[in-house]
Formats: sequence, structure tokens, C-alpha cells
Amino acid sequence: MLARLLLGLIYSAVIPLGEAPDEADHHAYAAYIAHEHRLPEGAWMTQAKHPPLYHALAALVAGPVGMDAGFLRANPDGGVGPDASPNFFVHTTLESWPWRDGPLAMHLARLISVLAGVGLVAATYLLGLAVWPGWPAGALAAAAFVAFLPESLFVGGAMSNDMLAAFLATMTLWAGLRSWKFRHAILTGILMGLGLWAKVSVAALWPVVCLAIVARGWDERRRATDDEQRSASPWWWPWALAIVAGGVALLVTAPWFLRNRQLYGDWLGWPLVLATIDRRTGAFGLVELAWLMRGLFLGFWGKFGGAGHIALPWPLYAFWAALVGASALGWLRRAWQWIKERIGKSANQQVSKSANQQVSKSAIGNRQSAIVLFGAPLMTFVWLITYSRVALGTDQGRLLFPAIAPLALLLIGGLAEWLPRAWRKHETRWLAGWTGSMGVIAVLALVAGLWLPYAPPAAPDAAEVAAASPLGEGFGELIELAGYRWDAEQSGDKGRRLILYWRASQPIDADLRTSLRLLNERGEVIWEWKRSPGAGRFSTDRWPADRLVADIYHVPILRLSEAKGVEIGVRPFPEETWLARENNPSSLVLAKPQ
Repeated sequence: MLARLLLGLIYSAVIPLGEAPDEADHHAYAAYIAHEHRLPEGAWMTQAKHPPLYHALAALVAGPVGMDAGFLRANPDGGVGPDASPNFFVHTTLESWPWRDGPLAMHLARLISVLAGVGLVAATYLLGLAVWPGWPAGALAAAAFVAFLPESLFVGGAMSNDMLAAFLATMTLWAGLRSWKFRHAILTGILMGLGLWAKVSVAALWPVVCLAIVARGWDERRRATDDEQRSASPWWWPWALAIVAGGVALLVTAPWFLRNRQLYGDWLGWPLVLATIDRRTGAFGLVELAWLMRGLFLGFWGKFGGAGHIALPWPLYAFWAALVGASALGWLRRAWQWIKERIGKSANQQVSKSANQQVSKSAIGNRQSAIVLFGAPLMTFVWLITYSRVALGTDQGRLLFPAIAPLALLLIGGLAEWLPRAWRKHETRWLAGWTGSMGVIAVLALVAGLWLPYAPPAAPDAAEVAAASPLGEGFGELIELAGYRWDAEQSGDKGRRLILYWRASQPIDADLRTSLRLLNERGEVIWEWKRSPGAGRFSTDRWPADRLVADIYHVPILRLSEAKGVEIGVRPFPEETWLARENNPSSLVLAKPQ
């Protein structure tokens, strides 16, 4: 838990602000609550379709320092394509340490996710102990997996409701496994309701929890040895507990459902959901299912960025695929042994027992544990399939996180089948090796998925700059266009490539933006691209003196053929006043390529 806290804080500090899925929208939701002291209504606030537990906590924690969003400056070059910049926002010195104002508020709101991630580790361990009471090492291994899973750290370092929902969902599953008294059922119902207040998808686990409570009644009665024990827990008692847990959950969440009914005419607020998502227009068939499965697999382990567009190195995915395959075969092996035992094929033979047969047998033989381990991922996936039939962009592994703890336990339980018979003598070594390996992967993912993709671009080679057409034209005594170069050939369908070489005449304390315009014979603008130099990868207020930055444009070939001239201007953001050059005009006209 301490290691998760430390890594969670590091991830939270390293992730550029706004560069997690829907983070800017989550910030807007929490800021509205902080400023207006009420919930937003209507489709203009995209995240208002979510229940507000996380956002209310964020408003409570971050609201006092101010939740201004002026530091979130959209990057027009940000996107998902191979030539796009990975950052959706231009990150200026407004976000630098020491944090203040809006950036400080977002980091405080991220702290809620960091702490929820630590709680998720503890909840996973508790759930593991409830499933495998005789194997605490298995619970620890699952907790380590959740603690150091790169996607868990990424989501757990962002301003998002996903980690809080995962924590409450895991606590709900744990409480459901322990519900055998009236007060336990009430606690389970409260946790079920709080989970939905964090994210509606947690409700997919409600049937699993209630069925697990009933299954415990079956197991208790099956273990009873006499009529007196059977009468002490009548057959209807687990059903009553399940009804109590579900009823309490409905009472806790009733205000949300009633509000949706009043505002949108639907208990779930479905009209609002449809108005704030990218809707699927075609059918959802096998091709779409394959797309979803691939995206969920990659995203569950780790895909970073605002659209989940920054993949980790492929050897990591290959390693994880091998783990999943080995675990699945382990469960098949255990299931086959269980079948043979049930049908009596090995009645007169000594069956070869795996290292963790007792643990795996309890996970399969105990109905309550089996319902949680297999039912939670299944119901979460069914919900995701249902949602994917109407929504695009659902191939994100974080959407499986309400069931992350059962998935971790399934992985560990299957892998344990392949451990040698004498593994318990070296249990501490196996556990330390597993935990250390996951920790190393978490650090590698931090470097490969965050540090390197969002690092400033390398300075252009001196020989490359020397071969360009020299200019030495200054703008406002702040920035100089040292030279430019047209590529000799057209770059495919994108047009002709133009590279501008900028240099800071002195350290710049402003976020400067450039504009490239094509003008026709009448001096009219027929094409224009405004941006932060270098595709927004390196804001000008971070440039040291004499630092060269290559600024690459793909100029449409058709527009270029129509243009008389190519004009360049520089202005500070967000102003529209262009910086003057030494000879007074605020723009510079370049020669067209031959």
C-alpha cells in the first residue's frame, strides 16, 4: 500500500494536466459544483450523466483554492493519428511547480483517485482473504497486481471517477461475501449504493452481490450436520438478506433515480446519456466485438493519453498475454481435475495434485466465491457489450475496473496451478519476485508511456538548420525565425511539407502562438493554421535562450497552387495582437516552393 501510494503520487505528478480520458470534462463538472453549489442540468455538461460522488468530493477538496480552467489550453495538433501530437493540451509554465490556482485544484482532485487506489489495494487483499481464507499469499499477490498494474496507476493518478468506483465496487463484493447477519446486509447495501453514486456501471455487480449472499446460505446449509443447525438458519434467511441489501442500495440511490425521472423522463437519465456520447450508427457484430476485445485487452494493462492512444512497448503486452494464457490453462487444468473427481474416474488412483489445489478447489467448489470471481467480470462485460451497442469509444480497459479485483484473483489462482509441489517452502520468494516484477513494469510504463511521449521534441540537427534558407527575422524581440525549408517533394496526400526553425532570442515568459496563412491574388486568406510552435509539444514559455525548435506544417497542395504568398505571424495567447517585426509589419511573407 505504501508503494502504491508513492507510485500513485509520482504518476499523478507526471501525467500532464488534462491528458487522461475525459479529465477536462470531469474538472468542469467538479468546478460547476464548487462554484454553483448544485448539479448541472442538460447535455451541455458532458459528464453530468455520471452520478456526482467523485465530483462532489473533488469540489469539496479543490474548490477552496479555485478551480479556474484557464490553464487548459487546447492543442490544435493533438490527436490520435501517427503524425499527431500526443498531447491534447498545450502545457505552459502555469502548470509548473509550485502548483497554484487551477493546476493546484486539479492535483488536489487527483489526490482523491490516488487515495482510492490505495484503498483498492487493501480491498483486493480483503476480497482475496474472503475467497481464499487459507492462502493469504494469494491475496497479497492479487493486491500487488492491482497496485502496480500500469493502467490502474494511470487512472489512479487522474481526475476521474473510475478509481473511486473500482474501490467501492471491490468493497461491495467483499461485503457481499461476508454478509450473513442483518447488519452485514445493511452495510453491503450501503456500499452498493455508494458504488453507483460513483459510477452507474457498478450497478452491474448488484445481481452478483445478491446472488453471492444467497449462495452463502446454500453453502451454510450444505455444511450443516443436523436438524438443529438447519433450523438455526432457515432456508429463507439468505434470500431475506439479499432483499435487504438490494433494498438498502435502492434507498441510497433513490435521489439520483428520482432526479433523472424528473429532469429527463427516465429513471436512468438515458436521454441525457444519448445526448452526450458519440453514438454508434451501424450494427454491433463480430467485427465490432473483435475490435472491443482487442481494445479492452490492451487498455486493461495500460494505454495512456486522453484517448487511450499511447500504447506501451509490445513486449509488455506479449508478457501479459502469456500470463493470461497460462492462467486460463491453469483453470482448465483444475476444472478437469474437479470433473474427474466428481465422476469418480480416479476413485482408485492417486490423482496428481497441483501446488495450490486446495486454494483453487475452494474457489470453484465454494458457490459464493465462484459467483464473485466469475460473475463480477461476466456481468461487467455484459454491461459493456450493452453499452457498446449504442456508444463508440468503449474499447477502454478502465471500463472493466469495477471487476478488477476478481480479475486479479482469477489470474493469480490460475497461475498458482503451475507452481511446483514444494512451492510453499519458498512462498515468500515467489511473492517477492512477483511483486518486484510488477513494480519494475510499473516504472517502465511510467517512462515509456508518460515521460517519453510527453517530453519536448529534440532540437533539430545543426546541419539540417544550416541547409535551410536563412532568415534571422525577429518578432517583438522575443522570438526569431532563423530559417525555413520546403521539402523537395509532396508528402503524399497531406501536401507539401514546410519546416520553420524558431529560436528564442531570450527566455520567453509568454505562450506564443504562430499562424501560417496562404493568401490569394487579392490578399485574402484561403488557408490558415494557428498553433503553438512544434505542434504544441513545447510551449514557448519553457524555451531557454537560443533553443531551436522545428515547426513542421503540411500545407495542402491544392491551396498552395492557388496561393500568391505564404504569410507568417506571431502573437501571445490568448491575445489577437500580432507581434511587430523590426521593420514594423506584423507578418512575414515567404517565397512559395518551386
